[in-house]
Amino acid sequence: MHQTALGHRLETLHDGLTTFRDGSPAPMPLQRTTINVVIRSGLATVRTTRLFRNAEDAPIEAVMTFPVGFDAVLCGLVATIDGRRLIAVAREQSEARETYEAGLDEGRLSILHEELLRGIHMLSVGAIPPGAEVEVELEQVVPLSDVDGTPFLRLPMTTGQIYGASPFLPSDDLVTSGAVHHEAVLTVDVDEGEAVLDGRRVAPGEALEILLDHAIELRIQNGVFGQVIGHASDGRAVTLTMSPVRRESGALDLHVLVDRSGSTNGSIRGGGCSIWEAMRDGLSEVFEELQNEDRITLWQFDTSPQFIGQAEGARSAGLIARLEPPQGGTELADAIRAALDAKAEDLLVLTDGETWVNMVDNLKGCGARISAILAGPHSLDANIGHLCALTGGQVFFAPGRDMASALRSALAVLRQKRTATEGAVGVGGPDHIRAVRGGVQIDATWTSETPKNDARTADSFGRFAAALLLPLLDGPAATTWARAHTLCTHSTSLVLVDEDGGLTGGLARVRKVPLMAVPDRLFSAEYVAPRVARSSPTPEAYTRLRGAVVRPQPEASPPRPKRLGVMERLFNRAERELPEPVGIFRRVAWDFFGDAFLAGDLRSLNEDQRLAVNQLARQIADDERHLPGSVNLLIDEQVLALGLIALKLGTRVSRRFARKALKKAPRWVLEVLP
Repeated sequence: MHQTALGHRLETLHDGLTTFRDGSPAPMPLQRTTINVVIRSGLATVRTTRLFRNAEDAPIEAVMTFPVGFDAVLCGLVATIDGRRLIAVAREQSEARETYEAGLDEGRLSILHEELLRGIHMLSVGAIPPGAEVEVELEQVVPLSDVDGTPFLRLPMTTGQIYGASPFLPSDDLVTSGAVHHEAVLTVDVDEGEAVLDGRRVAPGEALEILLDHAIELRIQNGVFGQVIGHASDGRAVTLTMSPVRRESGALDLHVLVDRSGSTNGSIRGGGCSIWEAMRDGLSEVFEELQNEDRITLWQFDTSPQFIGQAEGARSAGLIARLEPPQGGTELADAIRAALDAKAEDLLVLTDGETWVNMVDNLKGCGARISAILAGPHSLDANIGHLCALTGGQVFFAPGRDMASALRSALAVLRQKRTATEGAVGVGGPDHIRAVRGGVQIDATWTSETPKNDARTADSFGRFAAALLLPLLDGPAATTWARAHTLCTHSTSLVLVDEDGGLTGGLARVRKVPLMAVPDRLFSAEYVAPRVARSSPTPEAYTRLRGAVVRPQPEASPPRPKRLGVMERLFNRAERELPEPVGIFRRVAWDFFGDAFLAGDLRSLNEDQRLAVNQLARQIADDERHLPGSVNLLIDEQVLALGLIALKLGTRVSRRFARKALKKAPRWVLEVLP
């Protein structure tokens, strides 16, 4: 067997996933990570600072895809370059990507932070010059959840092996590697109570060195929920009040779905039991406490759903003994559909969240409220969290093996019938909004008047309040609101270009920064990846990667029919005469060999690839006579042929090469290509 990442074999990966090149790893761009957590009244401001260094002799692009909390709000990016602090702005996603790519084309150091999916973000730091360092600070605000009366903060750092087909292109995907070792320095500042990490008290001002192979889970013993004040982008003050959801006595009619897939056999960190055992024991304990009027319908699921039984009140605890141990895959969508077919109106899913199953589009209008409790140190809430949000449900987290506390908080919320977000937006902006997150009610109230000093700068709390409002806005209004508050969302990204820095020459080599692999599920028994010796917290090695796929919007200029016919005939003839004219170029390292290609050096191409380039170049030369006399091709036909192939290939890195290769070509060449 071979080590895989999300179903792909590592030795055959390209377009951005990690792989060794001729057995030689490239230097790790990520050198240092610090995480500063400040908790005030149940809201955590988390500043994560990463230092990237280019130890190579050519410019690089460092790309890192990582999970974030589903309810986290990313609201700021600051970069320090040569002692200068640059602040990113929020732009519509495609506009931000175009700004970033234009900066790379000019050789300017550029940074882009995107939300690929709520709960999964990607940071790209491009055109880092040889020997240069860039420090990137990301700011996010995360609401603490209520775990049976105790404030709780979870910051995901990596993921386990995720079942199913990833929705991302390989270059953008979550990648883990056993050859990397990420450490961070963590500091925690709490206004009330004391922070506890992995059973250890974190003293005020203490700097902890932690390993980033599992989620950071902080319990705030004797912590409190309360009130903070922030400022919106229009200068108005906004008061945020956090309070645990009030316990009510409404009866439950709840379908509980228990994940028994093979991944739930993984161990709870420091808990001395498996994820499945923690779920089983927590259910048994809490079901003993149910009211007589409560009705529970219990299901389990792996590759298929299985009905366990139905009972009322404390008798529901007797159903737990029928649960079967872990096996199989994670067909969560089928399990939810089975419960919906049984007329379920409220569903609670207990899972480790390690599935890519795409349920949202098919189930968002199901009419039922779906909530989830995620267990395990590597759970991923991106998919199940999205579904919960769209159906009015919530995501809860079980700290360690303490599933019972998370269950009590979830049941308290489920006894209420209100929606997760309530409020309205008037002509002058929002007045009041109420949201429920992780068993905590959040009330945001904006002042009615703007200050006379015309202050227009939002702070982190004001930006968090703004993000709560997004579900109530339509698409254009949500994008405008997010841009005004510098939010990274499904419609906006954060971007900056260093206009005052020096320019780099040539194409930047792409370097994917993998996350740490999960310790107890690192390798198959038959394959062990090579480990790299290290002398510092970040190893001096990781595997090199290649490109990404992007489909930018076509230019608005209409095609010219005569010239389009020439180019279509060119490619149609190539596709008839050449074996896989585009497909045979998919594994070309455009970032690594692009500068040589531009100089006419094709030695890195194999025989079939060179044959294809030369045949296409000859066709271009033959067809030049069909073009208007005023049009002259100003670059070598081989380079133009490679540029056309790279553009048609359509990956992010191949398009970067194509833009350079076709830079001196007539503009119509770019306009007429599909």
